[in-house]
Amino acid sequence: MSFARYIQHLENRLHEPLPGQSAHYKMAATKGRLASEAPPHASQAAVLIPLLNGENAQTVFIQRKKHEKDKHSGQISFPGGKLEASDVSLEACALREAHEEIGLEPSKVTVMGRLTPLYIPVSNFLVTPVLAYTHEDSNLVPQPSEVDDVIRVDLSYLLQSQLVDKTNIKTHHGITLKNVPYFRIHSKVVWGATAMILSEFLSLLDA
Repeated sequence: MSFARYIQHLENRLHEPLPGQSAHYKMAATKGRLASEAPPHASQAAVLIPLLNGENAQTVFIQRKKHEKDKHSGQISFPGGKLEASDVSLEACALREAHEEIGLEPSKVTVMGRLTPLYIPVSNFLVTPVLAYTHEDSNLVPQPSEVDDVIRVDLSYLLQSQLVDKTNIKTHHGITLKNVPYFRIHSKVVWGATAMILSEFLSLLDA
């Protein structure tokens, strides 16, 4: 499928009801902790699902730096972070974070819309995924203090049915979660909140 057809298809799907929690639930590490609503004290955050028009239509993940105090240290995620006072919207937050973390220029990005917000109990963030695209085949560069690697993945690759598996995951607190569903993406393990967000995105893409 061409890049333009992917974009048109997704724009059409964003005008329909989102899969929401039914898609999140498929990849939830701990089913009982899938909250329908965030508590009032939750912090707002946003991640960007960027679509790139390169040789093939792609999206981008990052591998976070390993930090002892970071509950998501070393994990694969979409670029993003906490809503700051200077951010006029969650979309602005997602674009700013993507610019800081991978060098994606906001002025060259078109925002399409939001996916379903997801509450992450371990970090107390209510995360809003923002879907966007750029026609630039950008030279993405990881921010050295925050990002270990930028991972570009073809959308056609993500639509393969063989990517989902289960494994045991050792958490930041040293607890081992059993039979956690994850996406196996180019030898990387994508689980937790990112897998849940990706599940909803792929539900839109594959419809």
